[in-house]
Amino acid sequence: MSASEAQVIARALFDSLTGAALQALRAAASVNGEMTPERVLAALPEDAPREVRNLILALGRDGNLDRLPTVAAAFEQMTRRGGARPLTGEVTSAVELSPQQRERITEQLKARYGPDLELRFTVDESLIGGLIIRIGDQVLDTSLRTRMAAIQRSMMTG
Repeated sequence: MSASEAQVIARALFDSLTGAALQALRAAASVNGEMTPERVLAALPEDAPREVRNLILALGRDGNLDRLPTVAAAFEQMTRRGGARPLTGEVTSAVELSPQQRERITEQLKARYGPDLELRFTVDESLIGGLIIRIGDQVLDTSLRTRMAAIQRSMMTG
């Protein structure tokens, strides 16, 4: 199975799970009058996910059931964005990159890390040349500054 096929299946799974949970949270949050765990659970559809039921019980146990409408609204907002925060990255170069260079780098990185990758381009003249690419917790440093420092270390130990 290719990565793109896996992403399609994962998206369908995410949509079905979040759709059911969102529907259940909306129903629970729309309870009028006193919010008790029993009353909120009774408002849920029969097929409400177990996780939603557990959340309601936990909120009730901790005395935070009144926060359920806010939680439901935040969950709805997250599902509109596709769940987790988008992956972000930074490309640092020694000189300002042309629009064509930025586009080519963006295309290559999105092909590797996914279409939701958000990139920021910065300039650091001390790099002398090359790029430093940071995506999440990964760093690819091809700068001349780093290469020269490695050569210097090698000469000093050799």
